[in-house]
Amino acid sequence: MRGALLDRDGVLLLLDEESLYKKALELSTHGAGLEKALAVLAQAMGEILQAVRALKVRTLAEEARFFATLTQKAAKELRLPPERLQGLRYYHFMRKAPGAEALLQHLKAQGLKVGVLSNTLPSLKESLVYHGLDGYIDGFFASCAMGVAKPDPKAFLLALNGLGLSPEETLYLDDDPENVETAQKLGLRAAVYVPHQSVVDS
Repeated sequence: MRGALLDRDGVLLLLDEESLYKKALELSTHGAGLEKALAVLAQAMGEILQAVRALKVRTLAEEARFFATLTQKAAKELRLPPERLQGLRYYHFMRKAPGAEALLQHLKAQGLKVGVLSNTLPSLKESLVYHGLDGYIDGFFASCAMGVAKPDPKAFLLALNGLGLSPEETLYLDDDPENVETAQKLGLRAAVYVPHQSVVDS
């Protein structure tokens, strides 16, 4: 084995519902109420998911414009000045998965190249920088930036090419069985990964 390719969501990062609730609670004190604040944040997260699925935000510049529009809309609904929401990103409401850093340390200790392949906005690297995991990672492959999403085989092949690896020499971990199945068909040593489990021996 010369390398490992990992999913981000469900493997390295998880949704932090407590953080999302705390932000809604903070915003609710300005007059909109907690129920409204939660609904607006949930709607924003939904719009982010739709943008990812449609692959319509292709660059960091486009992503910045997308979030500017999103925060202006949310601020209007919450009756807040836009600057109250400025700078917020979806990954502020995520947290490191249990064992994520230990997993990355384990892979790097074996001398493997490590890449992250995720169906997400172009700010994949920025999300992992924010959570202090970027130092273990050699390649960042976001579906929106590539223009193709898992489980399309092209997404895997683009990531492998970016890392200079062949399927047969690469471990792949993902929490989605459909993505794992595609990776296996391409020849990767792929497995469904649950964060509290330890990485398989390489």
